[in-house]
Amino acid sequence: MKKKVLLAGMSLLVMTMVCYCSFHEEKIESALLMENIEALAGGESHVPMHCVGSGTVDCPINHEKVKMVATGYSLEDSY
Repeated sequence: MKKKVLLAGMSLLVMTMVCYCSFHEEKIESALLMENIEALAGGESHVPMHCVGSGTVDCPINHEKVKMVATGYSLEDSY
């Protein structure tokens, strides 16, 4: 009886670990996929850009180190 309980417990533990790992990987892939889609959607158009604070990120406007670069998205093409 103890062996059956131990086997059932181990099986449940393995199934839980497999489910957790499979869902965790999908979230990482989904986040990376969304970042890539946003980067492609942004394109190289001239959108309003603001550099905020001081930190380690390069500001594309004046090439200073800033905390954050904020941009807006537009559906219109600007050629």
